[in-house]
Amino acid sequence: MSYQVLARSWRPQRFADLLGQDAVVQTLRNALSGDALGHAYLFSGLRGVGKTTAARLLAKAVNCAEGPTAEPCGRCDSCREVAEGSSIDVVEIDGASNRKIEDVRELREMLRFHPTRDRFRVIIIDEVHMLTREAFNALLKSIEEPPSYVLFVLATTERHKVPATILSRCQQLEFRPLSADAIRAHLEAVAGREGFSLSPGAAAAIAAAAQGSVRDALSLVDQLRAFAADAIDDAAVATVLGVPPFEVTAGLVDALADGRVAAALETIRGELAAGHDATILYHETGRLLRAMLHLAVDPGLEPSLTDDQRGAIEGRARNLGVDVLTRMLGLWLEQEPMLRDAANRELALEVAALRLARWPAVRRLERWLAGETAPPATGPPTVTGRDGGPGSEPPSAGARPASLADALWDEQPRLAGAVEAARPSLEGDVLTLWFAGGAGASARYAGSAAMRRPLEAACRRLFPGAATVRVAVEGGSGADDAPTDELLAEVEADPGVARARAVIGGEIVGVRRDGGG
Repeated sequence: MSYQVLARSWRPQRFADLLGQDAVVQTLRNALSGDALGHAYLFSGLRGVGKTTAARLLAKAVNCAEGPTAEPCGRCDSCREVAEGSSIDVVEIDGASNRKIEDVRELREMLRFHPTRDRFRVIIIDEVHMLTREAFNALLKSIEEPPSYVLFVLATTERHKVPATILSRCQQLEFRPLSADAIRAHLEAVAGREGFSLSPGAAAAIAAAAQGSVRDALSLVDQLRAFAADAIDDAAVATVLGVPPFEVTAGLVDALADGRVAAALETIRGELAAGHDATILYHETGRLLRAMLHLAVDPGLEPSLTDDQRGAIEGRARNLGVDVLTRMLGLWLEQEPMLRDAANRELALEVAALRLARWPAVRRLERWLAGETAPPATGPPTVTGRDGGPGSEPPSAGARPASLADALWDEQPRLAGAVEAARPSLEGDVLTLWFAGGAGASARYAGSAAMRRPLEAACRRLFPGAATVRVAVEGGSGADDAPTDELLAEVEADPGVARARAVIGGEIVGVRRDGGG
């Protein structure tokens, strides 16, 4: 006996076997049980989710020897012939290849005759949106007022292409894509019944690749069985379908989350060199980011992961948190148009990764601007030797703050911003903070009486040998000896003001306190 593909051998033969379409099944069962069957139905939805199967089940139900019934027996001649596709009174028409007005006229001629044996002549038109405008017009009257013994079932993957005049004359039922978890469970059940091996990771990857279509998932399994000799594992899926192994995608997400650009690019180039499609890698990365976001919100929201996969990323998801993962996923999705439209998708994927890998730096800057952390590190302070000349190494200090700004940030963020650019010079027990000539306002603020105590305390934490702290402007006199305007100095030293001036330029010509004081 010749082999029958899984999509055919596992086609549902009862309404109860129709996966993931509970609302559709309940509607049809109620119509059959309550003697409220319509004369024309339109089934719409993604390919491979059960539209044509449901049409055949409806044909069984209305013509079963025990019916019309919501539970056709499956044993009578009518039920068996519908299942085999040999029923004379159930006519299936492919709208893509029988789309002309002449084809519809032949159909209308057929409708003049009563069923040969059964109660209803059931007309199933698949991909009905492919009919021409003239064919739709010819079909319109028959659908509006068909003979009492005719039942129309139209199926389409593109409902928006069906004319409104047709839609208004049909009862419309929408078939939903199946969840990856439902498809994975079905594939594992099929593997158990058919006697072949299917690893949990492979089942999850196939379910994700099917994108809601049970038929596509079963077709992929057939393809993989031919390659892997009934032992389908993660490696077989990666080789045949080009879907990267879970650990590779998880490693890429880790690198992107940490801002490790070189590691992210190395992973991407390795996958591309292995012949994997850039678009698939992009979508798998987005799928994993989404799964991690679900885990961070509530682990119960993400049932599609295997136990091993969940264990590998759940801790990382919690550490990153909902806010970070939401932002990362949003940034990743923003790159989809670029990847879709790019002539070189491999290059577009690298650019997308580079953009996302900048997220940690952006996050640090945002936290700094919000006053949550110290400013982004600019390297260790440069300390001059006893002769005041540049180039000497900083003295060994043990466990100390990385910079003077770090030491000040928690309690004096404005002062930290003011001294960030200062160059410390330790000579004997005198520590001098040298400010560039254009940073006079920062020098005045750092040297003001109000800032003296916290500045000295921070300097002594960083440089234990400093007994005296002095603030000076390069090329000018010490800031301690210069006349000060503490309000102006405070404003000029404010990090926000400094950043605004850096962006738009200009000078501060005057300040005043709130209320005109």
